[in-house]
Amino acid sequence: MESSESEKNFQHESIEDRESVIKYLETLCEGFRKGSIEFSSDRDTITLKPSNLVHVEIKVKNQEQKSKLSLKISWKGQPPPKKSKGLTIRTRNE
Repeated sequence: MESSESEKNFQHESIEDRESVIKYLETLCEGFRKGSIEFSSDRDTITLKPSNLVHVEIKVKNQEQKSKLSLKISWKGQPPPKKSKGLTIRTRNE
């Protein structure tokens, strides 16, 4: 299945220290506050514009040798603003 031209994907995987992870999470929080989050690497850049209502899924797994935390945040795209004719009220001198 090929992706459409309007579909962009970005993926990053690395080993990081806790302080780096904290900085990533703080930047994500700031992006949600501002309504825009940009991800970039040497090859790709993608900007997301989170809507005001998002779906949050958290999964945690704790085993003896490995723990895992998965955070998934998703939202539906915002429709383009409608070009309504609107209401106009005027008075005229006769």
